[in-house]
Amino acid sequence: MNRKKKISFVIGSLSPGGAERVVTTLANELSKVHSVCIITLIKSIPYYTINKNVKVLYCAEKIAPSKNSLQALKTNFQLYKKISSLIHKEKIDLLIGFITSANILSVLAAKRQGIPCIISERNFPMHANTPKMWKILRRLLYRKSDFLVVQTEEIRDYFKSLMPEDKILILANPIAPEISASRDSKIKKENIVLNVGRLTYQKSQDTLIRAFANIENKNWKLLIIGEGNKRMEYEDLIQKLKLGDRVLLVGNTNDMPHYYNRASIFAFPSRFEGFPNALLEAMHFGLPCVSTDCPTGPSKLINNGSNGFLIPIDSPETLEKKLSELINNDVLRGNMGKKAVESTIKFETAPVTEQWNDVINRLV
Repeated sequence: MNRKKKISFVIGSLSPGGAERVVTTLANELSKVHSVCIITLIKSIPYYTINKNVKVLYCAEKIAPSKNSLQALKTNFQLYKKISSLIHKEKIDLLIGFITSANILSVLAAKRQGIPCIISERNFPMHANTPKMWKILRRLLYRKSDFLVVQTEEIRDYFKSLMPEDKILILANPIAPEISASRDSKIKKENIVLNVGRLTYQKSQDTLIRAFANIENKNWKLLIIGEGNKRMEYEDLIQKLKLGDRVLLVGNTNDMPHYYNRASIFAFPSRFEGFPNALLEAMHFGLPCVSTDCPTGPSKLINNGSNGFLIPIDSPETLEKKLSELINNDVLRGNMGKKAVESTIKFETAPVTEQWNDVINRLV
């Protein structure tokens, strides 16, 4: 009897985030046909539920910020050696890296151990704040991988200069099955505009808060799910605009369906994305969405005016207008929400996992 092929994902941590959600979902699903483990660069408590048959390993208890280039080089060399040793110890047949630094370490470790390697970029590289060293290493080493997985044509086109086009694959992000199973149409909708994302410049919640401040209907609330370095700034902005009783920074939560099921509208003001998991999940729950037409992803999900609205980046006036249009028209909300659900079927777990499995089977 042939043993199951053993594959391992490599990612920075398993904290809250889109890439972490995708790794968890894929690991859980692929573990039904393969032996699967996840190697994290630093030890962390998994934020999302991981199946018992998925083994979680880590390279270091914690990693102190590097004070100089020499220290950074030493730290990453230690991570590379640890990944290599885990490949050997666990008899791993295939490595799958997620996000730039983990990708580069995965390529090096896989080459040392003589196994194939898939890497995956999760953001739009033109806007990602990638340190110069990693950009240089990316240019030198990505071509050494067997495949690079991206989510959109725009991201694929960017990486054509780094590696052969036939080694760049476009694979969608899967919707976690527990998310799909948590949809409940019997729950009464509330007057809530929902946003989900880290509190960072990229996610642009300041634009959303300013737009919401000008909404004439004061019977609605804005809930923002997530944490990040902009929290204090946004708290000050909320107080300045006298929105303390209408805008709530919820923080992180392990129960996103609670909010998706109760919200009536989803707002997504990002300045750039790789592929917007939160937007996809909101549409899957039947929420009419207003999203920026940012690079990249929203325009792959939303057909403007049909299953949602696309608006310019950094335009609180347009965001206010479209939110008001939805707030004041429950029929429009219902029609858009229904079309949103229908458009997400192809992103459900089974078809996406099958695509990943096809790629894996080409290599092991």
